[in-house]
Amino acid sequence: DIPGLAIEGVLSHFSDADLLDRSFTDQQLDKFRRVREYLEKRLKRRILSHMANSSAVLSFEDAYLDMVRPGIALYGYSAVESFYDDKAPKGSDRGERKAKECVPMSGSLALHSALIPVMSVKTKILCLRNLPPGTPVSYGRTFVTKRRSRIGVIPLGYADGFSRLFSNNAEVLVRGGRAPVVGRVCMDLTMIDVTGIRGVQEGDEVVIIGTQGKEAVTADELSMRINTIPYEILTSLGSKSQRVYV
Repeated sequence: DIPGLAIEGVLSHFSDADLLDRSFTDQQLDKFRRVREYLEKRLKRRILSHMANSSAVLSFEDAYLDMVRPGIALYGYSAVESFYDDKAPKGSDRGERKAKECVPMSGSLALHSALIPVMSVKTKILCLRNLPPGTPVSYGRTFVTKRRSRIGVIPLGYADGFSRLFSNNAEVLVRGGRAPVVGRVCMDLTMIDVTGIRGVQEGDEVVIIGTQGKEAVTADELSMRINTIPYEILTSLGSKSQRVYV
């Protein structure tokens, strides 16, 4: 006992509740329960306990205990689902995990499908450039126009959390259509090809994550493009942006 300190609860955290092989997760839960039982025996009263992160909330009902701690699920994304999505790149770390370890747990699929992404990231077209064939775009000339092209510049770059790995490797939404990122992502600017989208004007809304018309770009899609997890995408974007809570 420590004078002035009253224990009201105890918590821990799962390291891999998203995996099909739940042996270590079971060990963690068993050890946690034994610690809780020891404390309650010493204190001679019940204390609150919680351990379940989003993966456990969606796939491991035994770990619910007194409370749960959803994290990425509050954004409308599933930590488990992101690892077994059929679009995971072959040969990537996530693709290997998908093939060998990670599948939806029994009884959790309905919860997975019930999640709806709630976060959107938007910007606007800063300016438009009409370029002839053979024109390089951005640093390193990693993209060169093959036709008369209409290139939009958006005020978003890796300093805003839009990874440089999205260079020539992502799409955004403009006027309900998909516009590919072209050239290298810069610190504060990114270029997009809007040649195939009619009527695009400066000031038009650009959706980085979210929906526009019938199209949608998700954190899952972006994370798969650069072999990471949706949570990194969700927590990286928008750190310097105006936030609107609905």
